Amino acid sequence: MDGIDRVGLAIAPSAVARLEIAALAGNAAAFAPLGFPRLAPVLDRLSPPWLAVGARVGGVPAGLALGQVRDGEATLLSLTVVRSLRRRGIGRALAAGWEEAAVAAGAVRLRAGFSERLPGRAALAATLSAAGWTPPRLAQVWAIGETAPMVEAVGRWPSVAGRLRDPDGFTFEPWRTPDAADCAAIAALAAEPEHLPHMHPDIRADHVVPACSIAVRRHGALVGWVLGERAERVPLDGCGDRPAIHYRSAYLARRLWHTGMLVGAYWHAYARQAEAFGPASIAMFATVFPRMMALVRRRFAPISLRVDETFEMTRSSFSTMGAFPR
Repeated sequence: MDGIDRVGLAIAPSAVARLEIAALAGNAAAFAPLGFPRLAPVLDRLSPPWLAVGARVGGVPAGLALGQVRDGEATLLSLTVVRSLRRRGIGRALAAGWEEAAVAAGAVRLRAGFSERLPGRAALAATLSAAGWTPPRLAQVWAIGETAPMVEAVGRWPSVAGRLRDPDGFTFEPWRTPDAADCAAIAALAAEPEHLPHMHPDIRADHVVPACSIAVRRHGALVGWVLGERAERVPLDGCGDRPAIHYRSAYLARRLWHTGMLVGAYWHAYARQAEAFGPASIAMFATVFPRMMALVRRRFAPISLRVDETFEMTRSSFSTMGAFPR
């Protein structure tokens, strides 16, 4: 989510009376400076699933709301107003206009996510709140760190160390192509309400790195996993040339969450990564589960190079239809 403008326009205050909010189509490149640079090509030729609404003041681009609509959900990726025209209701009008356009495109739910590192997050949250969105809630936490320090620190946590010494029937084995029994276990785990579709081991199965991916078994039966794949990039200055593993999927049977064995599985994966790719290699994972997010904040943050928190705001009760100022 982008909340920072990158342009400063010399527009007279009186010109705000000539505000126009309208959905954009075709070539909207004139609005490109108001969004993420990486999304600029999208505005050259707008087409679904992309959805953009622009604000013009005196005919000059002054604000942009940009996102996507897929399968009934609209995701707002960027909401920007030029600095000289903020605090005049333009952002709220843009949010309402984008909502109207999203509903017209079939959306029944709106969402927006933004990082704690976004400089304008408070203003963005205030704008969306004023437009009727829910208060920000913590939705995801990322932890990024060097494998060796994390292996050493996590292995000293009393709860983890005790579980590793006395695994109570658990084993942590290198991930392998699932056999018939494993496939049946995976289907049962995937049917649990807490299991999310993107966690399924079949997704991106050809990208899994066996050297640091773990099958969690209890008395021989598959009860969970931690799956890693080579990361395309490392969002840390000075670490771009290091080997990096993104642990994209980790799950443990719901009935076993109290055991803490998922953290034990991460410990085994990180230890194998340090051996395969070096102690300074980078490991990173994200979680959306409240208990795991709390653990990352409390225990992983002090031993990580970086922890990022993402907040989410949503809206599913629409009351702004017809809100475009004309």
